[in-house]
Amino acid sequence: MTLAERIDADLLTALKGREASRVEVLRFLKSSLQNARIAKQADLDDADVEKLIASDVKRRTDAAEQFRTGGRKDLADADLAAIAVLQAYLPKGLSETEINGIIAKQVAAIGATGPADFGKVMGPVMATVGTRADGKTVQALVKKILSP
Repeated sequence: MTLAERIDADLLTALKGREASRVEVLRFLKSSLQNARIAKQADLDDADVEKLIASDVKRRTDAAEQFRTGGRKDLADADLAAIAVLQAYLPKGLSETEINGIIAKQVAAIGATGPADFGKVMGPVMATVGTRADGKTVQALVKKILSP
């Protein structure tokens, strides 16, 4: 069963169970998947679906932070609940230790010596970690390792 099929099945289950908030999140996700499918003019594979979900999680995380600073705890809580639903479809995240290991391998592979090599390290590391780590976290760890 592909990830898109799993989302469809979970949407049907949520509809039958009358889980309004879950239905809303899954319908929005399904709509986003359809728009991406149309834009790509081909079916989406699991990696494409994961990227779309990860970008939605990031967008909702940023929105929740903005709502919280704006004093709208109710809207922040709604976005955090949606994030919890979406994260069930993403692969397990990498720990900081695992990310540091990937960075160390890339640093050794290219012989990076300092901050000037940041771009040479960051690109391949992000390609390796994919949706299993946040770009901000990876960026901070790469800068930490490459700083003198």
